[in-house]
Amino acid sequence: MGFEIRAARPEDARFLAWAVVESGRSHLPRGFWDLLVAESDAARIDFVTRLVLAEPASWWHWTIFHIAELDGAPAATLSGFDPARVQSPNEAVPAAIAASGWTDAQTQAAFLRASPIFGCMLDPTPGAWLVESVATRPAARGHGLAQALVAHVQDEGRRRGLRQAELTLMIGNTAAQRVYERAGFAITAEKRDAAFEAALGCPGLAKMSCQL
Repeated sequence: MGFEIRAARPEDARFLAWAVVESGRSHLPRGFWDLLVAESDAARIDFVTRLVLAEPASWWHWTIFHIAELDGAPAATLSGFDPARVQSPNEAVPAAIAASGWTDAQTQAAFLRASPIFGCMLDPTPGAWLVESVATRPAARGHGLAQALVAHVQDEGRRRGLRQAELTLMIGNTAAQRVYERAGFAITAEKRDAAFEAALGCPGLAKMSCQL
């Protein structure tokens, strides 16, 4: 089976939203989006789809994604971007909440549920090219799509003149870590937190970096 890599399009929004939610879970049963939007997977996909399509462009905007198509269908994706050129999560998520019509009580409850994640976040290094939201459909795994997408987005970072790439990894996701290590990434920082582990069953987050 052959695959092709292309830039994402607006009509890919729900696939990209699925990938954002799935990558947030990493190797775990749930992740950030499960805590923030507790109702159902459908509600989570709807919420993140708003972020994918919303202006101004944020960390989850469709324009920063690349898609690997397997036999003509979207099978894997990731994003690559300069965080200095897009809206930060601290602005984008509250804007999406406002657009969703949540009450003040719903908003407060959502941020309380998600608060263990905030205590373990690792800030990007200034000037780094970020790789985020890496996800492959379960039926398409084992075809090297993630590896090819990572190489593709590293090349894009080089073309844009950046000299370092970074990504964030859940500690313990050894399968993903091997993919990134083959692409030249190495763990450069970790942040562990008891509340994070209690909420998700994972000790914390690791930052992986490589030279471009």
